[in-house]
Amino acid sequence: MQIALFTTVICTESSAANLKTELILALPHLIKYVYNSGTDEVIRRGKKIHSLGYVELVEHDDLMHSVSFRVKDDSYSTFYKVLVQKYDDPKLLSARCSCPYNLGDICRHEAAALFQLQDLLDRNLLTSNETIAFDQKHTVVKIRSIDLRTIRVLTGQENYEEAEEIIKNKVAVKSAVNEKVEASVETASGKFRVIIQKNEERNFDTSCACDEREHALCKHKTALFLHLLQNYGPYYFDTIRNWDKEKNKLLELYGYSLNEEL
Repeated sequence: MQIALFTTVICTESSAANLKTELILALPHLIKYVYNSGTDEVIRRGKKIHSLGYVELVEHDDLMHSVSFRVKDDSYSTFYKVLVQKYDDPKLLSARCSCPYNLGDICRHEAAALFQLQDLLDRNLLTSNETIAFDQKHTVVKIRSIDLRTIRVLTGQENYEEAEEIIKNKVAVKSAVNEKVEASVETASGKFRVIIQKNEERNFDTSCACDEREHALCKHKTALFLHLLQNYGPYYFDTIRNWDKEKNKLLELYGYSLNEEL
């Protein structure tokens, strides 16, 4: 009788575990990430922070599928920044918080942010990439150096493969000064003038006259990026930077400028 009872208990516990696993598998991948990565305490407090309305959307980058939140702690009057990247891809999804928690894969603020993000997605409050049409005359690439991984994402696989063929002998740099590169990129459809330069935010302003609309970077811009990366390295634009502007800013603090005889 005792053995039968023990077997029944084991089967019941096993069934409960299987049911819990099935429920988690049926969840959206953002919530599944929370349950698979967070402790019971982190999940409980994350739900609390979310239900109290302590999660505020700060910035959404639809192109890169990243979003940042300002999250208030549930115990202290402290705010933390949570950045969620690649939220559309379960394999590449990552969350990072500015709090000092290091006892698990995610903290309560990250859990709360992911709950809020799923809520926004469920209510269609985040725009879809399908609605974007790019104008190649001016697109901004939010990277500080020539980052190959980001460029691949922004240009698309087909454009990237074509760009790899173009750089073999059809990219001619016309000028490179003051963090601005102007080049001629030749394809079967003609020659295109491409300009890439650093802006005030230290990102890249890019320009081309082609009619690419689907991706932020056309194959001509990508070809120029690849050409510069292969020949000069990821930090090439720093080597052609004019530091006089920064020097003047420092000198102005003391009432001087580079035009004066010091």
